[in-house]
Amino acid sequence: MAKNKKRADGYFCKTFIYNGKRYCVYAKTVKELDKKVYEKKQALEQGKEEHDNPSFKGFYDAWAESRQGIVTPATLRSQQCHYNTISKIKINGIAFENYRLSQIKAEDIRIIQRTLLDNGNKAQTVNDKIHFLSHIFSDALKEQYITFNPCSAVRPLKKTDVKARDSIHRALTIEETKKFFSMAENSFYLNVYKMAINTGMRIGEIGALKNSDIYDDKIHIERTITRLQNGSYTIGDYPKTESGKRTIPLNKAIIAILDNQRKLNKILDGNISDINGLIFKAPERGLLMATPIDRDIKNICKRTSIKHFTTHAFRATFATRAIEQNMPVRTLQEILGHSDYGITMNLYGHVLDNTKEQAMNNIEIAL
Repeated sequence: MAKNKKRADGYFCKTFIYNGKRYCVYAKTVKELDKKVYEKKQALEQGKEEHDNPSFKGFYDAWAESRQGIVTPATLRSQQCHYNTISKIKINGIAFENYRLSQIKAEDIRIIQRTLLDNGNKAQTVNDKIHFLSHIFSDALKEQYITFNPCSAVRPLKKTDVKARDSIHRALTIEETKKFFSMAENSFYLNVYKMAINTGMRIGEIGALKNSDIYDDKIHIERTITRLQNGSYTIGDYPKTESGKRTIPLNKAIIAILDNQRKLNKILDGNISDINGLIFKAPERGLLMATPIDRDIKNICKRTSIKHFTTHAFRATFATRAIEQNMPVRTLQEILGHSDYGITMNLYGHVLDNTKEQAMNNIEIAL
């Protein structure tokens, strides 16, 4: 039983047992002491509740902390963005982040799904965010905080968006390619564009390419520019994916691009030769960024009346031309750094349909 004791220094002290542990509270008056004991017990109750049945926010914070050093900073930042969007959505007047895990039902996830869609998110974006939630609840299930993943009963939205390969990530036609590069002759990023369309490399991979990565007549892709959790950019220690670590054989066109860029670097940086120096840099000599490059592309498209596209279109154009010129899809998969054959086929397999007629006309079978 809790007891009040007055100490020699004039303070009252009360001790009590909670969950087998003894606690002591001190105050100048009995009234103040009773208030502090009540507040302490309330805090202990809330702490126990948070431990045994955490809020979505409490579990997410611990979950995100446990993933530090396991997933890339870019992944952590992407997941934080998903959380920031979802956590503030109110269900019955309560922010989702304040719901206890055990309280969350499938209907709550459907409300989040509808809210995200009503707020202007595309179906694929909504599906990505619900998948993120499902990942969290799956881990909560493994840790026995819940007995059912509420996302498992929620059907994903039907995708109605135009496929990226038909819009900003589309492959350029031969005519568009000629018009674009004719107008890009005076662009600072001309060599970047040529490198992208001749190798299929991502812009981040081009921006992270060092002089030391060119040897044995090959480009050795070891890393990419990555975004940290705080939004800043840095040269990562690895490519976008494990399969992104690859080699691309040099040809005459690629050698000429590298030579031209190194000449430009001498003009801008002086005769500084660093084996570990970056080959492609921004105009201000920092890291190459996709945003100003996409802005430059947009301006060139306006001047040439070419349908808008982004830097990724150069990668798609390289892949399309490669298939049209009979590069084996397995070889293309390795050059692009796709983890499996299916990814390459899903993205560029439609190009094969356009070459079937020509292929059939070239077949001669002796009978």
